[in-house]
Amino acid sequence: MKKFTKIALITALVMLITGGILTAGGILFGASPQAFMNGMERSAEKNDIFNRWFGMNWLDRLTGLDDLEKFGEDWEDYWEERGESWTRDWSDETGVRNMDWSDASQRASVDASKVESLYVTAEAGEIRIQPSPDGKIWISGLDSSLYVADMNLDTKELTISRSDSSVDSEKTLLIQIPQDKRFEDLYLNSSAGSLEAEGKLAAGSCDIDVAAGNLEVELMEAEDSTLNCAAGRLKIKYTGKLNDYAADVSVNTGALDLGGESIEGFHEGTFGAVSSDKTMDIENNAGNIRIDFEDQ
Repeated sequence: MKKFTKIALITALVMLITGGILTAGGILFGASPQAFMNGMERSAEKNDIFNRWFGMNWLDRLTGLDDLEKFGEDWEDYWEERGESWTRDWSDETGVRNMDWSDASQRASVDASKVESLYVTAEAGEIRIQPSPDGKIWISGLDSSLYVADMNLDTKELTISRSDSSVDSEKTLLIQIPQDKRFEDLYLNSSAGSLEAEGKLAAGSCDIDVAAGNLEVELMEAEDSTLNCAAGRLKIKYTGKLNDYAADVSVNTGALDLGGESIEGFHEGTFGAVSSDKTMDIENNAGNIRIDFEDQ
């Protein structure tokens, strides 16, 4: 295992132990162990990044010190499989892989028909999504120190990420998508940045995750949606009306406006049509979510 990885894992282990001590202190002063375990379970289920790296049982594996070496190897293997899309190790240093690149306009493009899944992450700064003028997905304003655009030809996944918070936050990445494009899977994430989508986005499965950033979608059409807001702000409008969906809701200390109905503080329930084939799984920890409907 690489030296850096070992240091990172040891640091993570120390933090894990410290967290355990603090957790024990919380339980000692009256916190509910069952509530804590339920929260850990929900967090693990919703953590798509770790689930994609290590599988659904990644949390359980941390409990065995014998698996620490294997855990670190899996970490390294994941990044090697992702290739240069995250390390930015390209000869042209554009931050783009497997896409058409224009030096004149500093834009990348790919035929929308070649893309089945789209993953967009705003870890810092601003990303905007707008309608495309043709049948291609365009990415403008690319800078290898700011953004990465990776087209995986095997899985047909397009991954676009802004990951460096130390650079000029005023620069904006523009993604243009044809209005008639329907993705099989769509993942939008705002860690501490801003992600705003104009026009309509369509997908079979939609996963939206907001940590402490801002995320807005003008219009969304999806069969199945998972919306998770930790402490940021999420505003989205869906096609149809609330009764077209079966919406499972879990709110802790955050605020949720669902089709004009205000749901605040420690609430769990199902809204809309329970028997509907279209589903929403909405979880709001301490954020602010507003969900509107086109036919509201």
